[in-house]
Amino acid sequence: MWSGRAVPSSSSSMAIPRRYALLAGAAALLVVAFLAHQGGYTRGVRLPSHGGASPSRFDIGAQAGVGYTAAIVYLLSVMPGPRLPHQIFDSMSLMQKHIPWRHQWPIVLLHAGAYDDTDSKDLFSERLREKAAEHGLSSEVIEGMVNRLEFVRTDHELPEGIPLTGMSDDPIWAQEWPAYHHMCAFYSHKIFSHPRIKDLTYYLRLDDDSSVLSPTCIDPFEYMHVNNKSYAYRYLSPDMGWVTEGMWPFISNYAKRHPSVEARLERNEWEWPEGRTWPGFEAEYGRSQNFPSYETNFDLVKVPRWRTPEMQEFLAELASEPKRFYFQRWGDAPVRMAEVAMFLDMEKEVHQMCEIPYSHKHFIFEDCSCVPL
Repeated sequence: MWSGRAVPSSSSSMAIPRRYALLAGAAALLVVAFLAHQGGYTRGVRLPSHGGASPSRFDIGAQAGVGYTAAIVYLLSVMPGPRLPHQIFDSMSLMQKHIPWRHQWPIVLLHAGAYDDTDSKDLFSERLREKAAEHGLSSEVIEGMVNRLEFVRTDHELPEGIPLTGMSDDPIWAQEWPAYHHMCAFYSHKIFSHPRIKDLTYYLRLDDDSSVLSPTCIDPFEYMHVNNKSYAYRYLSPDMGWVTEGMWPFISNYAKRHPSVEARLERNEWEWPEGRTWPGFEAEYGRSQNFPSYETNFDLVKVPRWRTPEMQEFLAELASEPKRFYFQRWGDAPVRMAEVAMFLDMEKEVHQMCEIPYSHKHFIFEDCSCVPL
C-alpha cells in the first residue's frame, strides 16, 4: 500500500552602424543576466498581494520553461503575541545549503501576529543571516534567501461551537490546547484554501526543527514535476488510537457513501482493522486502533490534487465537526494519509523522498541513494 528595439541610425557621419548597436545591446543583456544570477537566486515578476501576504517577488513559474509554481512553507505561530524561534534558522540555512534548488522559490512564513511590525521582521532576518553564515553560506546566497522571505499573517480562531472555555471540556492533548489543535486543523484542510497557498502548484512544509542533514542531488519540486508526482513524504508512523478517536468509522462511513472512494481505497490496498467493525464503546470510536500516518513535518503536496471537487467535498465534511480537531485532537498526519489513500493513486502519485538526508527533532530518517534528474 505504501508501497528593446535597436537605436535607429542617424544621418550624422558619427552614427553607429546598426549591427554594432545590436551587438552592444546583446552584450548588455548578457551582463544583466550574469549579475542577476550572482545573488544566488533568480528574479521573477512582481505579483499582487495575496490576502494580506507580502507580494511575491519571485514568481519563477511566470518565466518561460518552468511550468509550475512552488513555495517552502513554515508555520511560525498559530497564537498571537511574540514567539522566539531558535531551531528554524538552522532549518532554513540547511535547507538552502544542501538542496540544489533549480529555482529559488519564496519562503512563506505563516504567523499569527508575531511578525506584523518591521522591527520583528528585521530581527528575524538578521538572526537568519548570522546562522546561515555559521553554516558556510556565502553573503550572496544569504541575501538571496533573506530577500525571498514572505511574512504572511494567518489568523486562527476557534470555530463556532468550540467555546473559549473549551478546556473545561477536557480536550485530548489539553497541555497544548488550542495551539496544537489549531495547527492540526490548519494543515489537515485549511491550508488548501489559504490565499497564499491555494494557487501554487506545490508546497513543501517543513517544521522549525526539520533538518536537511547533508547534500542531496535533487530539487524536490523539480522531482515532483518531472515524475508527475502528487505527494511526497519521508516516513510512515502510526498515530495512536487515543488521538484518532472516531477516525476509523468516519473514513469507513464516508467511503461507503462514495463508491469512487471505496474503489480507490481498494485499489490502494487500504487495510481496515479486522472485520471493518468497531463493536463496543472504545472500539466503536476507534480508540483502540492506531491509524496509519505520514510524518508531516516533511509534507510535499501538489496543491491542485487537493483542490478537485471530490477532495474539496471531503475536506468540507472533515471540517464540519470542529470537535474532531479541537477536542479529539485529530492530527494532520493521519488525515493526510487518509486523503492520499482515498483520492490518489498511491503507486503512481506518491513517493517516499528518501533521497534527501533528513531529521526531525532528534530522529534521523533512513535515506537512500540519490539519482540526479
